[in-house]
Amino acid sequence: MIRRHLLIALGTILLLFLELPSIPLHLLLFVANLPTSFSSASWSGIGVIEIRGIQHGSSIRIKTVTLRFDPDFFRGHLAELRMYGAEGWLSKMENPESAGKSIPLHIDHLLVSDSTLFLDNLGPGIPTTPLHLGDTTPLLFTNVHLGRSTGTRTPALQSATIERLIFYSPYDPLAPVLSFPKIDVVFTWDELIEHRIRSLVITHPTIYLGDDLFAFVDRIQSRKSVPAPNSSPYKIEDFRLNDGQLSVSINGQPVLPLPVRFAAEQKNLELTDFTQLQLSTRFTIPSSDIHYPAYDLSVINVRGNLFFSLGQDSQGRRAKNVVPTLFADQITFRKLTAQNLSVAVTVDSQGIYGRANALLGGGSLDGGFSLEFQPDLPWSAWSSTSNMESRVITDALTPGSFELRSKVDALVNVNAQGKNIRGGYGTISFRHGGRLEIPALQAAEDRIPPDWNWIKRGSARAALGVIRSYGFSEGEIRAVYNPPAGRLTLNLRGPEGKRDITLNWLPPGS
Repeated sequence: MIRRHLLIALGTILLLFLELPSIPLHLLLFVANLPTSFSSASWSGIGVIEIRGIQHGSSIRIKTVTLRFDPDFFRGHLAELRMYGAEGWLSKMENPESAGKSIPLHIDHLLVSDSTLFLDNLGPGIPTTPLHLGDTTPLLFTNVHLGRSTGTRTPALQSATIERLIFYSPYDPLAPVLSFPKIDVVFTWDELIEHRIRSLVITHPTIYLGDDLFAFVDRIQSRKSVPAPNSSPYKIEDFRLNDGQLSVSINGQPVLPLPVRFAAEQKNLELTDFTQLQLSTRFTIPSSDIHYPAYDLSVINVRGNLFFSLGQDSQGRRAKNVVPTLFADQITFRKLTAQNLSVAVTVDSQGIYGRANALLGGGSLDGGFSLEFQPDLPWSAWSSTSNMESRVITDALTPGSFELRSKVDALVNVNAQGKNIRGGYGTISFRHGGRLEIPALQAAEDRIPPDWNWIKRGSARAALGVIRSYGFSEGEIRAVYNPPAGRLTLNLRGPEGKRDITLNWLPPGS
């Protein structure tokens, strides 16, 4: 009699499962004490069931799940699971209170399509960022084991590619601050639960240098006072960053990609949150040559380092800047070559500031610039030389037409707003004498009209001769530009007399 009632009960459950699969599924979830619910379920084929409107606590919502069974299902084995329209919140998925009990389950094929994982725990204050999974191409994982591993089974390595992960300014939803076009991750499910990742490779990331980047950092700092939940660090066995780029961004839009790339590589990297990346990893600018044929400009063996300080430095002090430091063996413009170039740039919330130095013409060349993140883009630049052989410049830039042989000291300063020069001045001092040669004036002398009288022709030849070749003991050149007008003065002194020349330039119509 008992056996008969048991068979009737099992037959009834089997009939309900075949006709209305949602009823036994609800019973199964209730018995398993899982915080999971769903709206409906139906058979879509032999051994295939479709479940809709799934919600797992407050951490996961799934539009549709399709399950394919085989006889091994009763041993915790699922042939295939297809997930469509899933939404998950990373911080809630890691909360053990919302996880419920874990049922060991092996899935031969797991396919994820048109789903979103909300990254809401990358670090204190970082805005929630949607990570689209299987948006264009579904993600496929094989031999997935959920729940704690048992026995000596070797976990299967999984790989996933994340595309188009972009962080935007907290004040401008159209202004990117960090862009990650491609992230490749290698892991096992068991290790991922323990916050361990085999490999993380970031390819072609871009840091947009501008005020929006530091508004993003300020948002992080403002939320530092909110205690973050305890979370064990992620351990990454192999971290690599390839072909990173820096781009200057003004008013929320990229305007100037910098002609350098940066990279990083580190073994056994540990990160508690996203903000620790710059404290744990050294970014390098790999050696490369840069050529601009249109400008007859080339830079040989550019290399350097990049320090990206987000949050605080290694001593716990607050720091918000990006500091690339560059070195180059030589830089050549036309035939003018400077050697041992070094450039240090600091980018912070106020603007971009740089210093540079090199060896040129046997002397030293120093310079600097600043650009402020303001609507009118004010900027300034300066350079100075000391004990430089001027012939190096004239031979390269004005060969055969203008030659100046002297050791010179020089200073140039320019102020501007955007593309508009607002003013500038420069001085060149000849403290040790030298010689001025202007061979091009011979062509001017040859073009003196023959019909001039002998007095006029002689005066013209004499005027050209006194500056065509002239030896001097000291001198100075000064240039001043106050838009729209400017002035250049040349004052030379020597055994052959004085040479004082003043040139004024005025706008058309003055």
